[in-house]
Amino acid sequence: MFVGTAEELRARQEQARELAEQAAALLDKIDALGLGDTSGQLHTPGGIIRNRPGQGWTTADR
Repeated sequence: MFVGTAEELRARQEQARELAEQAAALLDKIDALGLGDTSGQLHTPGGIIRNRPGQGWTTADR
């Protein structure tokens, strides 16, 4: 469990959100290869990464 300050927690949460956005962009690139269905969602410390039909992979806070 995280035991730092509130400021450190906010900074780490922001970093996790940024990494989740990068992961969503990579999943879009994988889908663009057309090798199969990758529908679904991933739960991360930065939120949820979901595949939205017609929109690609997107991130959302929990």
